[in-house]
Amino acid sequence: MKPATSAARQTIHHLRELTHRQQIVLAGRAAAGIWAALRAWGFQEQVVLIPANTCYIVLWAVLHSGNHPLLVDVDRRTGNLTVEGLEQHRAARPAAVIPCHMYGLPAPMTAICQWAHANGVKIIEDAALALGATVEGQPAGSYGDASILSFGLGKMVDHQVGGALLTDDPAFAREVRRLLADAPLWNDTLRDLTNEWNSLYWALHQFEAQNPRLLTLYPPLFALYADLTVYQLAPHDWMGLPALLRQFPHQQARRTQLVALYDAALGIQPEQYLENKTLCQPLQRPAGTLLWRYPLLVQPQVRDELLRHLWEQGIHEATRWYPALRPMTTALAPQLSQPLTPVAETLGASIINLPLGEGIGETALQRIVEAIQAFEMNI
Repeated sequence: MKPATSAARQTIHHLRELTHRQQIVLAGRAAAGIWAALRAWGFQEQVVLIPANTCYIVLWAVLHSGNHPLLVDVDRRTGNLTVEGLEQHRAARPAAVIPCHMYGLPAPMTAICQWAHANGVKIIEDAALALGATVEGQPAGSYGDASILSFGLGKMVDHQVGGALLTDDPAFAREVRRLLADAPLWNDTLRDLTNEWNSLYWALHQFEAQNPRLLTLYPPLFALYADLTVYQLAPHDWMGLPALLRQFPHQQARRTQLVALYDAALGIQPEQYLENKTLCQPLQRPAGTLLWRYPLLVQPQVRDELLRHLWEQGIHEATRWYPALRPMTTALAPQLSQPLTPVAETLGASIINLPLGEGIGETALQRIVEAIQAFEMNI
């Protein structure tokens, strides 16, 4: 067997062990799996429910598949969908829902699945930020009619590119493979376009609330960059992933250790949700959480000031991700009136993510904490 082919097979083997799914379809990115799933089910011009604070690429995948995204507001404690939030949109007759485990915090998948099945709604579990977490006793990625994983830049397993769709339905998996077989191969042109778009969006999303005229840029930019939603990888592009997956248990343990160090250094008790009574507080962590990054809720009036302070100290890994999607969605899907999503917008204005990746050691972590503490003392 050629090494490149073997790498893809080893990747599939590791993902079966991690998620207990029977069918693994490799893709260029997780969004390609969302696109392919909606197409494989034959959905066109259908309503798809997505969290109002998830990654923009989920929105793009729904639009690129020919369907209509409808934003659902989220739980202020975790940033995740709830059945109560979904029930508010039952009258829209959604065809599918895409719950995400934000920041590695498990969403209430048992209740969401029960609601979806009762209402004839397909489920795509978005576990792109939660590989290695457990969700109500099951591995993240094991729920729903399909689930997706990502191995892109900054994800739990950072292979720069790559994703997977998972399911237990062989016929559905075959149709997804057929659809993805026609997708373009990842190449230097797609890499350059990805870097272009990332730079543009990083700038745009920071100012869209203050300057609504920026939203007029989103439709032409989507026309330019929508092809970044769906691509596949050549066999040799999978070569490095099996080794990363073998190392993943060690990385899980290291993340858990770093989270505990952050908690202790910041004086945080994650089981206590404090309702914005302090400058910085955690999101609530359900059982089974494995944090992607360390999310802090910072009082909105000083969040950006704290970020600038961290960046000035050379701590550029601190980010404000994820912004609420209502502005972009309204610009790209004007035919569907989007509901108000105040919780997602508050979270988008409050979140700071602190790094937990490979390059963060105890010395770097202490430096980050000291920079936050110095800021707190001076406000």
